[in-house]
Amino acid sequence: MKVRAFSLSIFAIFLSLFPLAFSEVAAQNIKITAGQAGINPGTSLFFIARKENLYAKHGLDTNIIATSASGALQAMLGGSMQITTGAAGAAFVTAVLEGSPPLVLVSSWVNVLPYKLVARKEIAKLQDLRGRTGQVGSTFGSGPDFGLRFALVKAGLDPEKDVRLIQQPRPDWANVMAQLEKGEVQFSLLPPPYDRIGEKRGFHTLLSLPDMGIGWQQNGEWVLKSYLQSNRATVLRFLRVIGDAMKVYFEEKDKTISYLSEFLGSNRADTEYAYEAYLKWVDHNPRPTLESIRTTLDSIKKATPKAATADPASFIDTSLVDQLVKEGYFK
Repeated sequence: MKVRAFSLSIFAIFLSLFPLAFSEVAAQNIKITAGQAGINPGTSLFFIARKENLYAKHGLDTNIIATSASGALQAMLGGSMQITTGAAGAAFVTAVLEGSPPLVLVSSWVNVLPYKLVARKEIAKLQDLRGRTGQVGSTFGSGPDFGLRFALVKAGLDPEKDVRLIQQPRPDWANVMAQLEKGEVQFSLLPPPYDRIGEKRGFHTLLSLPDMGIGWQQNGEWVLKSYLQSNRATVLRFLRVIGDAMKVYFEEKDKTISYLSEFLGSNRADTEYAYEAYLKWVDHNPRPTLESIRTTLDSIKKATPKAATADPASFIDTSLVDQLVKEGYFK
């Protein structure tokens, strides 16, 4: 009995010294499926997190599925996916306005359109796009699709009447450049480093969207409001992963470029170019902004009239990032 009592005393002392050890181990089996859309530095945080083993660090067993924003939306509504990471909001905002259960943006570190509108060399100016075929770069309703349509409107062109747009199953910029080279399409959007690679192949830039200074929710995390309400602690864990991955991006350049080269499939020079470009565009604090949602609503109001009177605040939840700031994140 004395031996057993002694053993229990030692165990009690261990628990008092390491109270988090057992809770963290127990939490490591929290399973979550996340959709990831796009291949560019803005969508790379999940890849950095994998390389750094950050999901396990924060008690998550995370299954990342490559998809499009519209594909992720369908999976979330069907219950097979809990969160979308690195995604643009137009598809989610549109879905809610058309009657889907409420979705909210809980984090967003890229709030500009990170693309250049590029074209084959025979197209000298924006007006020459009239009557031409463009590749949206992903599915209709995705971030690149809305970005391209937005750029065309700003250039004075009607995306529905003045040009022909085609889609592909998910983001594949190498395929877009191949289509441009073959002449199957004459213009498209390209994010870094693919714009630089495209220039080497003879394409030229007609419009740089980041230079337009327009706020746009581009790469962030979306969840169903119902999931957030019942799983707030899990979503907070996921955002801690995002925070740690952002810290690597900002503070460990060489390591990040190595990761990005693998993720993007690009050489060191092209990858560093892309890294530096995004470094100018990303926000150190990923607190969702009203401006970025307001621009999204403005861009879809023609096709979705309810967007004209929708409240941007209903699509964001800033409380999670605010809580993490208090914990020391995003400084």
